[in-house]
Amino acid sequence: MKRLRNIRGVIFDMDGTLTVPVIDFALMRARLGIPEGDMLATIRAWPPDKQEWAFAIVEGLEEDANRRLRLQPGAEALLRVLDEKQIPKAILTRNTEKAVRHLQRYLKTHFSVIVTRDFPTFKPDPAPALHICREWNLDPASVLLVGDYRDDLLCGKQAGTLTCLLLNERNQPFAELADITVTSLENLVAGFEKPDGSGRSNRSV
Repeated sequence: MKRLRNIRGVIFDMDGTLTVPVIDFALMRARLGIPEGDMLATIRAWPPDKQEWAFAIVEGLEEDANRRLRLQPGAEALLRVLDEKQIPKAILTRNTEKAVRHLQRYLKTHFSVIVTRDFPTFKPDPAPALHICREWNLDPASVLLVGDYRDDLLCGKQAGTLTCLLLNERNQPFAELADITVTSLENLVAGFEKPDGSGRSNRSV
C-alpha cells in the first residue's frame, strides 16, 4: 500500500463522507421517475424545461437534508491533522455550491478547491479529480480521494489517485475497488500523524 506520508493533497466527497448521509435517494428517484441508473446524467439529457423541473425536486430534497446536517465522526479530527500538516483539501461533490457553503459553516477549515455538479463532468469520470490535481500542481499518485460510493472510487482510480472507502452498512461490495477501507475518518488520522506514515491497509479497520 502507498503510505499516507507520501500524500500531498486530499479530496473528499461530501454527502456520506464528510457528513452523515441523510438525503433520501429512494424518494428522489420516485419523484423524478428515475428508478435506476445515474440520476444526474439522466436529468442532464432531458430538455431544459424538464431539467428545471427535476433540479427543483432535487434541490428541495437537498435543502431538507441540509437542515439535518451532521458531520461524520472523526471528520473534524482528520481535517485538523491535515491543516497541521499543511496538506491541501478539496471537496468533490455532486451537490451544489450552496450546500458546500452550508457545510463550511460547521467546519473550522478551508478547502482550496471545490468542485460541484456545475463542473462539466462528474464522478465517476476522472476529469473533476484531475482538475483538482492540476489546481494543486500535484501528481495524482500523491493525492488521496476519500468517498463512500463506487463512483468516488472509480473517479479516483481512473485519475490515478490513492482511494479510500469510508465503510457503511450499504457499501461493502465496493471495498474491493478501494486501496484503503476505514470504518471512521478518524482511522486515517494516525496514518498522517505517525512518523513512519503507516496507515491502515486494504480491508476494514
